[in-house]
Amino acid sequence: MKKDKILTGLNISSSQITCVVCSVNDKSTIRVLGSASSKAKGVEKGAISDLNEVASSIAEAVDKAESTARTKVVSLIANCDGPNIRTYNAKGTITIADKENEITKRDIERVIEAARTIALPFDRKIIHCVVRGFILDGQEGIKDPIRMYGMRLEVDMQIVAGLITNMQNITRAINTAGFEIEDIVLTGVAAGVVTLEELEKDLGVILIYISQSTTHIVIYSAGEIKSIEVLPTGSGNFIDAISVRCRIPREYAEDIIKRNASLDRAAATDDEEINLRIGGLRRTLSKASIFDAIEPKAKDLISHIADRLKNLPFARESAAGCVVTGELSNLGGFLEKMELSLNMPVRMGLAKGFLGESTVITNPDYFACLGLVKYWHDEGLKRKVKRDNFGNSPIGKLLRKARDILSDYF
Repeated sequence: MKKDKILTGLNISSSQITCVVCSVNDKSTIRVLGSASSKAKGVEKGAISDLNEVASSIAEAVDKAESTARTKVVSLIANCDGPNIRTYNAKGTITIADKENEITKRDIERVIEAARTIALPFDRKIIHCVVRGFILDGQEGIKDPIRMYGMRLEVDMQIVAGLITNMQNITRAINTAGFEIEDIVLTGVAAGVVTLEELEKDLGVILIYISQSTTHIVIYSAGEIKSIEVLPTGSGNFIDAISVRCRIPREYAEDIIKRNASLDRAAATDDEEINLRIGGLRRTLSKASIFDAIEPKAKDLISHIADRLKNLPFARESAAGCVVTGELSNLGGFLEKMELSLNMPVRMGLAKGFLGESTVITNPDYFACLGLVKYWHDEGLKRKVKRDNFGNSPIGKLLRKARDILSDYF
């Protein structure tokens, strides 16, 4: 009998490090074996600020998860987050060299590689390439041109890139903690893998994943990702607003967002109180004061999302509406406000397709980890087939161009 594969997802966020250990059998059934979290030290706004501290936090979370899973973790699939994420539109064009002009898998690889050679800044590394569609001899809207005939093949793509130094620091922190790294995946992409139904992806749906430092917008159409946008704002603004207005430590404000805050004015009255014990002191806050602190931030975030959606390709074709997950998905009244502003159905994203610990599968804090595991199981091995080692330097681009020219003849 074939032994189950062990896959481990690691979510590095500004507030906590979460880890989920899963097993995958030969029938592709994913079971949660163990999970754990630790306070994030050495992470600021989604980026690593102290390598040793974050390595220690990673080791703590993974060690606890290993204990609950009763298995040894060797490698991790990690997330990538932070306001430094950028997206770039790209187009690639090739001439079909085959005498019969039949499009092959190798032609698809070549045209995508041609699009990847856009002039990215030298400090950027590609995380994901989103293929929006192909154009064959001027005919647009082609989803899969393999085995079709043509002479000129073009691809319309979006490239998601992060800072090379951030990617290197994530890898170094995980290695310092004593583990190997399988892949780095955008958090919003991972979240979409576990919270969206296949029918929603086919009809067209907008996934919104909110972390402390960013808001990820991932648009699906015809079953595939068509557009990604990362906004440099998230739940951290809500937490800071409560911390400053109520003069309490940030960690207490973060707990209030998760447990007590609401954007429902009727439920947020002066009579409703929140009791805190900070050190040796007792504090009492009204829910009305919390509402006054976060309501302007909610308006700003929703307005920012709505403005970006107006300009994103395929956003208007999202017949299945919008799915929200992440740190604000449980905030009372937030989804209702989004629904009114976006003028489309909005629902909370829930994890699907897992067996095991129900406390993990139903907890939004672990959705990104679950998504990392499922993404790697579904897509990660395909991405390992081909890697680009040339980089974005002038010499790297020249070597890549030479390889593409030679591939036409050999």
